[in-house]
Amino acid sequence: MEEKKRFSIKAHLDDYFEKIWKGFKKHPFLYSVVVLIVCVTAIVHPFGPYRGKVVDLETGAPIEGAAVLIVFFTETFFSVTSYADAVETVTDEKGEFRIWWRLATTFHPLNKWKPDGYVTIFKPGYGAYPGHDDVSPMFVPNGTIPESQYVTFRLPRLVTVEERKKNMWSVWPCADVSKSKTKYLSELLDEERANIGLID
Repeated sequence: MEEKKRFSIKAHLDDYFEKIWKGFKKHPFLYSVVVLIVCVTAIVHPFGPYRGKVVDLETGAPIEGAAVLIVFFTETFFSVTSYADAVETVTDEKGEFRIWWRLATTFHPLNKWKPDGYVTIFKPGYGAYPGHDDVSPMFVPNGTIPESQYVTFRLPRLVTVEERKKNMWSVWPCADVSKSKTKYLSELLDEERANIGLID
């Protein structure tokens, strides 16, 4: 599996640089200027894979259909962070999720890539990860998910409407993430708002 991952990354990078070389041969001056600007401002970074399972805290039963959102950031040398990218999936009937590696490009001059992905996990009727007090496990920094490890996340079932209303405040993905990147999470949040009477 590791060998396949390395081969896949190499193939993508080879393709990336081949396209640059073809463009340079066709329009050398114009392409040199563009490449110089991109090299100064762009950050290209492979991230993933991420794998795991989401289960009920008490019973250990798998939670199907939970939204799993991972958000990535860049930071300046003064530790000011900026949103860079996000990827989302949902858990299957076994409660499992998989986000394979991907190559991300963002344009933040003089920034470096933060090494950690920050995860949000949400399913109506359950405590949200990482905001609810009883979820586990927690990694350092808080709310991050390690690459290339299989992680089992445990979410507590919420009983009362008041618990569920309070839980809505613990779902805090980055405000800069576009709606197109949070399709599943947005749908589940709307579903939960309707379930607990926050919207008609």
